[in-house]
Amino acid sequence: DPACGSGNFLYVTLQKLKDLEKEVIVFAHEKGLGQVLPMVGPWQLYGIEISPYAYDLAQMVVWIGYLQWIKANGFGIRSEPILKPMEQNFQNKDAILDMSDPDNPTEPEWPKVDYIVGNPPFLGSRLMWQLLGVDYVNALESVYADRLGGKPDLCCYWFERARKHLLEIQCTRVGLLATQGIRGGSNRNV
Repeated sequence: DPACGSGNFLYVTLQKLKDLEKEVIVFAHEKGLGQVLPMVGPWQLYGIEISPYAYDLAQMVVWIGYLQWIKANGFGIRSEPILKPMEQNFQNKDAILDMSDPDNPTEPEWPKVDYIVGNPPFLGSRLMWQLLGVDYVNALESVYADRLGGKPDLCCYWFERARKHLLEIQCTRVGLLATQGIRGGSNRNV
């Protein structure tokens, strides 16, 4: 989730993956196909979040959700410590603009993953200047000008970055949510 916020999408994704894994384990057992060990866990999820607080919270939400699922489904706790750091999978940074060199802003790198899911933040193009600042919006527009053009809403930059990730074969599928506003005006370029 390249805008993971408090980790809700990652939490739900993990729950669904664990449910599917359990179906496979039960099916294999019922059909006498041998023992299948549980392998799905938080270590397979990736998140990018700009807010330091939300970055920490998302990791905690994913781990707590995992532990709740394990307990509710009778699989038992794996090992100590129960919570493990996820710094390799979670990044505390801006997902659509790298301003580490203000004179040369770039698109930040996203990790290679199988799937991208999320709900990028929505902010209309008219409010971006006021809430994000002139320098940031100018940099954002210059970095994506050749692909987006116009004045798209903020969420469109996530859609474009995810599209580019697909083209670079850095993921196989993308599922992002947006408001109906993505269908009109400059947003149609996405």
